[in-house]
Amino acid sequence: MAKIQNISEIHPTLGFTEFDILEKYRKSFNESELGKLHSVFPFECMAKAAGLSDR
Repeated sequence: MAKIQNISEIHPTLGFTEFDILEKYRKSFNESELGKLHSVFPFECMAKAAGLSDR
C-alpha cells in the first residue's frame, strides 16, 4: 500500500510554479507592514476572546 504524503513534504519536487508563488507571497507578506502587524498582535487569541473563532 502506498504511503500518503502531505503535500508540504513533496511540493519541492513538483514542477508547479504555484508553490513558488505561494512561498513568495508568504515571504513578502511577512515583510510587509500588515505582516509585521500580524506578527505582533495576537489576532487568534483576540478572535477567541470575542467568540469569533473556535479553533
